[in-house]
Amino acid sequence: MTDQEPQLPRISGTAKFRDESVLIAVDSDRHTVTIQSPRGISEVILHRLAAQWPERVVVRLHLKGLEDLTVEGGGVIVRGAVSREPETNQIRQWVSPDESVVLTANDPFWLDLRVEGGVQGEHRNGFQWTLPWGLRRANPTRVRVAFVDFFR
Repeated sequence: MTDQEPQLPRISGTAKFRDESVLIAVDSDRHTVTIQSPRGISEVILHRLAAQWPERVVVRLHLKGLEDLTVEGGGVIVRGAVSREPETNQIRQWVSPDESVVLTANDPFWLDLRVEGGVQGEHRNGFQWTLPWGLRRANPTRVRVAFVDFFR
């Protein structure tokens, strides 16, 4: 193992409320953003600090349910939701405003939204998604992440 300088984040995050937290961990070219919001309804602004977005940005939302997720940047609005029924964990992703056009894994705005951890009753342990390569390619200076927890 070599003595290397710790890698500085190429993004930052700003929470809407003081009681929320946005933590960013860097591992090679992967940035993991962890968001905690006791309110369950809020938004976070991710700011690009370098010339380009990191190759991989993974966002973890510590919520019990995900009624609505909005990821907005570069003139594109990507939306997602997870069904309230934990047995199905039905996940939907679409480019707003047309909710009928569902995204697939080959789409440039695919979030790869998934339920993280297990389920306790009807509550989940959190959600994870990846900043789509289509948004990274558009290279906006900021990305707005808004969310609504079913169980707020």
